[in-house]
Amino acid sequence: MARKMIFIVTDLGGGDGGKGGVVHKICTMKKAHTVVKVGGAQGSHGVRTASGQSFNFSHFGCGTLEGTRTHISRAMVIDPHALVYEGKLLQYAHGIRDVFDLLSVDQDALCVTPFHRMASQLRELARKDKPKGTVGTGVGEAVVDAERFPELTIHVRDIGKEELGDVLEAVRVQKLRDLAPIIADVGNFWESDRALARILIASLQNQGFVSATVEGFREMLSLVNICDGDYLGREILSRDGTVVVECSHGILTDRYHGFHPHTTQLRTLPSEVLRLLEKSAYTGEVVKFGITRAYQIRHGAGPMVTECPDMLDDLLPGSHKENNRWQGEVRVGPLDLVALRYAISVCGGPQAFDGLAVTWFDQIHANRKWHLCDSYIGADNPSFFTPKGEIKVRRGSDASQLAYQEKLGELLESCVPKLTTYDVPAGASQGSLVDLCKEVLEERLCVSVHMVSLGPTEADKVCI
Repeated sequence: MARKMIFIVTDLGGGDGGKGGVVHKICTMKKAHTVVKVGGAQGSHGVRTASGQSFNFSHFGCGTLEGTRTHISRAMVIDPHALVYEGKLLQYAHGIRDVFDLLSVDQDALCVTPFHRMASQLRELARKDKPKGTVGTGVGEAVVDAERFPELTIHVRDIGKEELGDVLEAVRVQKLRDLAPIIADVGNFWESDRALARILIASLQNQGFVSATVEGFREMLSLVNICDGDYLGREILSRDGTVVVECSHGILTDRYHGFHPHTTQLRTLPSEVLRLLEKSAYTGEVVKFGITRAYQIRHGAGPMVTECPDMLDDLLPGSHKENNRWQGEVRVGPLDLVALRYAISVCGGPQAFDGLAVTWFDQIHANRKWHLCDSYIGADNPSFFTPKGEIKVRRGSDASQLAYQEKLGELLESCVPKLTTYDVPAGASQGSLVDLCKEVLEERLCVSVHMVSLGPTEADKVCI
């Protein structure tokens, strides 16, 4: 009998857990008809297929190479220029001629402008040796501005309006006002950053970007299906079959539960998705998956207790994670079970998940050692840690919550990991690798392991 089923895929780390491959596997295994996107389009979700294709997705869902449709929900922040570019890459580099026909976009989705992107990058350059960490696409800048200046907010429904150019100009002017102290101080930027900063400032001051932005935004409007707010429930969630909700970011970068200020401006908890489904009157089955790599990874600044630069070459071959000035360097280390338990607790505890997907376990096999951290030395402040050294969860969504999370991050910077190492035999069978992963993580996290990735493609992901 046909039934409705939704998989919610949530990254339990800093956002580089391997969501792309997991979403692609579910789409192929369950023949999903739609991927619903939530969060922000600044991510790069990599997919490699058994047929030899590879692509890094931001706006389109990670089932696109298999013909799965994508719906950009109202809970997604998009860059119309980047969306069009991504679609054309899929058209001309991967032969998906009807790619825009596979896409629907909620009219209430928030849009990033080039001026938000420029502002985001200038702010990070101005921080010099105290980086926040940002992808530099302006998503967070646009979210904050939507709260500060609703009249300057551009949603997809506004792109066809006659006054679009006037609103974009007002956004540009507001960004110049906001950044006036930074612009005046450009001579004190790092010497290596000054030329780039001046290019960004000149671009922000160039009114000509407004007309180019209008043109680019309206090209998107001409290519995709813009739909009303009821479309998700009426046309997608009402259908029998499988839907995958593909979330951006990770729990450790959540606006109010990540380690401020090294966070996104978005909410990354699965409860946000559940609210979206409830508003759409969805009544079918929901399967909630938490995602983690078999080792710890973080792209850019922020607390990372298990960071170990000496492990970089062992853990990251073929990762496709590139360093850039905005995000900073990719950092790796032993899997941090304390941080994982914290992320799970933030989401509501082990009962909030139906299973875990563990990615990159093939790299652990290749290295023949699995290093894990199950406790910290120095986690002894009772306001932030339990008597057993676990990270306490504080609830809130205000300035005091951010101050608490920032202090927590500072304390984590001084913690030292206590490590355990498991030997992984070179000739270990697939079954023994899966058993090791299950035995270790299920005991320590109290969530069942339902997928273990032993290679880059869907054929390498073992479902249990």
